Amino acid sequence: MDSNANEPGVGEKEVNPNTNCLYGTRCPKCGSYGPFEILISMLVLLYDDGSDDAEDGTINYGDNSPTKCYACGYKGKFGDFGVN
Repeated sequence: MDSNANEPGVGEKEVNPNTNCLYGTRCPKCGSYGPFEILISMLVLLYDDGSDDAEDGTINYGDNSPTKCYACGYKGKFGDFGVN
């Protein structure tokens, strides 16, 4: 049974250092805590000469978002990277 790497009492070497957007995530293949390439969607204002963030500027991704581990190249869904 896998334990949550962010749970109290887990050995220091096993503690997931991610405390924000990647909290509770690591690569299921190599164990890296990131970074990860994640396919996201975001609203932007697109002009002929470039783009700016839209007023909302929200970045959207979820468990089904295609994700790649930067360390080892493993590809899967973002949900596959959860350690819970």
